[in-house]
Formats: sequence, structure tokens, C-alpha cells
Amino acid sequence: MAHDPGPAEAIVDVRPAEAFERLHRAGSANIPLEELAARVYELPPRDVPLTVYDENRTRALWAASRLRARGRSVVCAAHGAEWLAAGPTERGPSRTRLWRPHRLLEEAVEIIRRPDGPGGAGPAGHPRALDIACGTGRDAVFMALSGFEVEAWDILPDALERCAALAGRCGVGVRTLLRDVERDPAIAPESWDLVCCFNFLHRPLLSTMAAALRPGGLVVYETFVDPQREVYGKPGRAAHVLRPGELAAVFAGLEILVGREGPAGPRRIAASLIARRRG
Repeated sequence: MAHDPGPAEAIVDVRPAEAFERLHRAGSANIPLEELAARVYELPPRDVPLTVYDENRTRALWAASRLRARGRSVVCAAHGAEWLAAGPTERGPSRTRLWRPHRLLEEAVEIIRRPDGPGGAGPAGHPRALDIACGTGRDAVFMALSGFEVEAWDILPDALERCAALAGRCGVGVRTLLRDVERDPAIAPESWDLVCCFNFLHRPLLSTMAAALRPGGLVVYETFVDPQREVYGKPGRAAHVLRPGELAAVFAGLEILVGREGPAGPRRIAASLIARRRG
């Protein structure tokens, strides 16, 4: 699956898959109009401008209006055969990945690929990765595309369904598991080469994440840190926000490779950490 790590402009072709496969602009991604609302998580980051295309003008304009209503920058609602023929074209199914995983996870995967990275492997001969509170599954699928044997946990069945569907469209396998880690934060010890969690905080889980690592394995973690609530008023509960320095202190027994606190996006103050188990 082709991947542009930071396209200056992304093309979203909203025609049915059959029409897309017959002919489409090179580098475009196919998300049919009828599936657009359910698959917005497959769009690129919000700072990437979008061109929307459909042969039918009404469909193209409708798709553009729906995306703009979600805060997306749509610079062009293209339509008609002439626009399609004006640029380089190709045939076949959608292969371009517009979405990106969490940037911290991209950084961690580069670390884990180094010669001094973890050498463990699961039954299929691949390093094993666990995504806790996986949401729509972009991070889990990214790890699978990167060669990991991946398990993804979430408390919401529809999140797991989206994760599995995204994995299928990307041609990889991800094992999904319905788990409420607030009720049961247990993770099998020394079982994983990478454990990641983003935008979720349950403090009893943190120590089990560290214990779950194989020697050389990585914890990758990011969530809100004070003064997030004071500045922006969210999350609503103090229990969902880290105290300054708390994340580094919890994982002090690991080798901290990346540790930072501060602005991490619009209306977001976060603590970010990549830490490695020695050995």
C-alpha cells in the first residue's frame, strides 16, 4: 500500500469502488460517498488540503460540503471525465494511504527497527505489539503494516469493527479484543515488544504496561497533562489528566528515550514518552 508521509494535497475519490478501479487519478484514495461519514478517520491530518472527485457534479459538491462541515479544508470539488483525464491515471483498487498514525508511534517504530531494538518475535516470527484503547485502529494497522503481530483492545465494539475493517482494506491482520482495562488492567508479563496507548489514562494500567515488555521492548504513551484542564477546561475529570512529571516517574525503571511535556496540537497539552526495558 503506497504511502505519502505528508502530501501537500490529497485526492479523495468518492465514486463507487468499481468505477475507481476502472480508472482514477494516480495517488488518489477511494472512499465512496456512501461510506464517507463512517470512514473519515481514513482522511489525512487536518492541515492537509483535500481535492474531492466524482464524475457526478452533485455528488462531488455534496462530499465537499460534508467534509467542510467537519472542519476539513476542501480546495476543489472536481467532477467530470475531463478532470480525470487531465492528470496521470492508473487502474486497480485503492492503494494510497492518506491517514497517519500517531507521530510518536512513527518515532517509536523507527527506534524499534534499529540494530539495538527488541529482538523478540511472536509465533509468526514477527515482533509483537499491543494497542490499548485502540479507537478506530490507525495505530494498530500501522504497526501491522510495519511488520508487527498486533493485538488491539478497546471497550467499544464499534471501534473494534472499524479497526478490523481498516486492517482488511490495508491487507493486514489485526487481532481485536473487547477489553475493559479499567475493570481488568492485567497484561501478560514479558509478552510484547511494543505497547502503546494514546489519549487514555487509567493509572493502575501503567505499571502493567511496563511489566508486559520483553527485554528491549518499548512503551509508547501520550495523554493530557496539567495545565490542560486549567487552560482548556477538558477533560472534565482530574483523574484523566497526568500531573507534571508523573509519566516519567511511573516509568523511571525503564530507559526513557523520549520524554516531553507541553503543547502537542490544537488545544492540547500532553505528556509524551517512549521508554525501553533494559536487557
